[in-house]
Amino acid sequence: MIALAAALAVAAAPAGPVDFTAQTMRMEPRERRTLLDGSVRLSRDGMVVTGDRAVVEFAPDEQRPPPQRKARRRGRDDPALLGQKLERFTVDGNVHVQRGKRTADGAHGVFDARGQTLVLTGDGKDDPVLRDGSETLMGDRIVMRLDTEDVDVQKPRLVLRRSVPEADEAPQLPTRVEASRLSLDRSERLARFTDDVVVRRGDVVVRGPRMDAHYDSSGELTHLYLRGGVELRQGDRRAVAQNADYDARTREVLLTGDPRVFDRGDVLVGERIALALDTHEIRVERAHGRLRPEVHQDEARPASGVKP
Repeated sequence: MIALAAALAVAAAPAGPVDFTAQTMRMEPRERRTLLDGSVRLSRDGMVVTGDRAVVEFAPDEQRPPPQRKARRRGRDDPALLGQKLERFTVDGNVHVQRGKRTADGAHGVFDARGQTLVLTGDGKDDPVLRDGSETLMGDRIVMRLDTEDVDVQKPRLVLRRSVPEADEAPQLPTRVEASRLSLDRSERLARFTDDVVVRRGDVVVRGPRMDAHYDSSGELTHLYLRGGVELRQGDRRAVAQNADYDARTREVLLTGDPRVFDRGDVLVGERIALALDTHEIRVERAHGRLRPEVHQDEARPASGVKP
């Protein structure tokens, strides 16, 4: 997995001038705004935002620097219309954001110069989407913080296609995560999911109230930590515990905090229970439980036409 905060955030953008192009422009000095329409393109420090139309708002007069006594001739690369006095701009219709290899799409985008944020929302039918390579993040509302490189997402739906290192010979299954909120912290290499977290990988479904995803400096997922009461299902097997730690390298889940595993008629209890997701093996420390071998008689019975 690409480092989440680095992969799904845009780099910091210093307060600099904003260049623009559009098919038509109308200035409204009294309203301190400019209307742009048709093939709108706004760029600032490598970040490019395009859309069908835009409204550019400027700071009140008292916040502007005093005017220069001598008018300076404006060149093509120095548009005085969109400079550091910019307060915010709003872009509507087929909004597309690009910074480096990262792209984002939505129906509505708002850039706030003071808060250094770019907020993307959808149109009620399609949600905003942010992509970096094979990684895809969707949500009801995506807030890209341009000064801290963090991202805040409401009701995120994330596909982690690189959750297994490419050098690994085992089949790579995408890991899908849903939650009510996602916060990405690049400095800590951490993605924090909260409220109604659901993780899906192959036939495994894990649910819990909160989860932290950690990754290394190369951008690979290392661990998922779920806390506050966890339920795991894999086929006929069901497991519950207070905590679950997933190791992306070994693809093993460690359950702690009164862990229990229910597999049809079997019940396993222990201090720590490790589940190997690929092989279905179980290791239990200080185990006790109840096994019902009669439930598994069909597994021991030879197939039709095959001699024991």
